Amino acid sequence: MINKRSRYYGTETFTSEDPSGDELTLLELRAIPPTPVILHQTAGPADRLDHFADRYYRNPRKFWRICDASDSLDPFEIARPGAAIPIPPDK
Repeated sequence: MINKRSRYYGTETFTSEDPSGDELTLLELRAIPPTPVILHQTAGPADRLDHFADRYYRNPRKFWRICDASDSLDPFEIARPGAAIPIPPDK
């Protein structure tokens, strides 16, 4: 179901029903591993997490690494102007 290269690979699933009675297969919450930070970058007014991921990892789809290194649950909260963006190493 989930590609081996996905960060969700190995995450447990469970089933539930939607309001119409159809069965859905859903993912459990993913455990976030301890994530070291190698530097902090200050966000500007036009910065987004995919911009930082592209700059530091050369892949904007790796923005989730930055999310994992943050204490915030909301990606938009992480990138507010003036915020210190934690940049973890690219593993």
